[in-house]
Amino acid sequence: MNNNLQDKTALVFGEDTRSFLSVIRSLAKAGMRVDVVTFSNLSPALKSKYINYIYYINYQAYSDQEWREEIEHILLEKDYDIAIPCDERALYPLIEFQKNLAVKTKFAVPDGSKLGPLFNKVETRLLAEKQGIPVAKGTLLDISDKSFKQLSQLYGSPIVLKPAQSYSSEKLNQRNSVQIAKTEADFEQFKQHNQYCLVESYFAGYGVGVSILAKGGEVEAAFAHARVSEPESGGGSSYRKAIAIDSGMLNACQKFCLALKYDGVAMFEFKFNPKTKDWILIEINARFWGSLPLAVFAGVDFPALYACNLLGITIEPKLTYNAYAYARNFTSDIYDIRSEFDVYRSKGLVFKGIQKALTRLSGFLRLVIRLESIDSLAKNDRAPFFAEFNDLFVDKINELPFFKNRKRQKTLQKFKQQIQKPISEILVVCYGNIMRSSFAGELLKQKLAAAGINDIQIQSYGFHQNENRSCPAKCIAMAKNWDVDLSKHQSKWLKQSHIKEKGQLIIIFDNKNEFYLKNYYTNTNALILASIIPPKYGFVSQIEDPYDHDEEYLHHCYKLIDISLTVLCDELKQVNKGVNR
Repeated sequence: MNNNLQDKTALVFGEDTRSFLSVIRSLAKAGMRVDVVTFSNLSPALKSKYINYIYYINYQAYSDQEWREEIEHILLEKDYDIAIPCDERALYPLIEFQKNLAVKTKFAVPDGSKLGPLFNKVETRLLAEKQGIPVAKGTLLDISDKSFKQLSQLYGSPIVLKPAQSYSSEKLNQRNSVQIAKTEADFEQFKQHNQYCLVESYFAGYGVGVSILAKGGEVEAAFAHARVSEPESGGGSSYRKAIAIDSGMLNACQKFCLALKYDGVAMFEFKFNPKTKDWILIEINARFWGSLPLAVFAGVDFPALYACNLLGITIEPKLTYNAYAYARNFTSDIYDIRSEFDVYRSKGLVFKGIQKALTRLSGFLRLVIRLESIDSLAKNDRAPFFAEFNDLFVDKINELPFFKNRKRQKTLQKFKQQIQKPISEILVVCYGNIMRSSFAGELLKQKLAAAGINDIQIQSYGFHQNENRSCPAKCIAMAKNWDVDLSKHQSKWLKQSHIKEKGQLIIIFDNKNEFYLKNYYTNTNALILASIIPPKYGFVSQIEDPYDHDEEYLHHCYKLIDISLTVLCDELKQVNKGVNR
């Protein structure tokens, strides 16, 4: 424990079991009181005993402006000693708060004037070239009129397509991803969402990360890791090992930091070719990174060191660590092992796939001799791991028929209890609010009026944030069979401000809707509509999105909605009779 941090306060932003959870644990173990702002209500990290208080505020349930206003209020009211973002969704707003908000809080963010080379891949590349740091062959291009064949002739195949930034400060709810295009189809798919991007030649090798803490441009702490057994199908560093720091890579990091006089943490991502011994700089993450748990496990406690720097506490340089340490992200690694096996199986190499899977799984033996850790698992903080395990396996078991039927019975019991309480408003919610909830909302109004129930307000919404979209022509035509007019409907986005703690019932349609509600919204009283469909119509667990289906499927969807809404209205009518006796 660092006594200098004892009783200090921190506000940490994030959601994952890697950087977010590591920062929480590190600061709390150093004696700080840690509150968090989460982007995911269901994150296993939230089970950590080291969290003092949780704010459930995200970009799904809140607009960008609403999110900033909520956070500004918290910062002004609580006056934390430090605030630490674990991804760009919080980093960009905190940079603005650092500049404009009169609080004592020290923000763990870069100087706003230095963002370009740290987060814009084009500017990163330009500064790297200026400092003599190797990068892949490439340039910024307008790809709207380019073909895969044209670019492969210039840069080889596959080609690497990089949006300039993973996030933009104007669209913090939308992540832009790098694409390794191996085919024309890959290229065309990427082009649908991107016009300008960095086009680079593919560099063969494996990923190496050099993580640093700098002050005034001088590197004060450093750690290096390599990816282990990268899957054939690609993917992130779910399984990592500590390695000795390559002097050339560390020198590149130092050059970059000195050029910017950088204060803060960063992970420099390189790619290393073991045959030629060449390497290139890929990108920089100038905030806490996904492989952070390995660095902390190996002995370089970046969060506590950075907290000391922010608060003006002198630290000793930290450049040594356990170079034999391993760490894995449990869920991602299990999925990667399965994905890698599927690739080998598709090539008819089942035996080789089994060999590779067993090799990966044998790594768990290092847990016994304490040379390996699991990101979510800590000796005195096991709850996040068990929550992650539950998400991975138990939730899958619950999808089996027996458990699905038991869930249906519990849902029906809950429904009977829900409608016994006064309901003044029903929200009908699907993903886009242009096919199911738009139709169901209007049909429900008709059925309630026919049942003589006039004191319940009906609103329909979607989770899709692109509002004012019209219903598809096929939905407008189909709805007429039920005397429902959808011709003037405009989609609306469900926000937290629409949700009330009492007197409200939320109707949803499928498991995806249920996930969105639980993961992003609070105080919800929800019913999956299919759960009240009578058994004589067969077992229906959800009314799925008809978006990519034909008219016959759409008709079936609307018929199921009609049946279930009839049941709902009959139950509400019975409750009203009981109340009026």
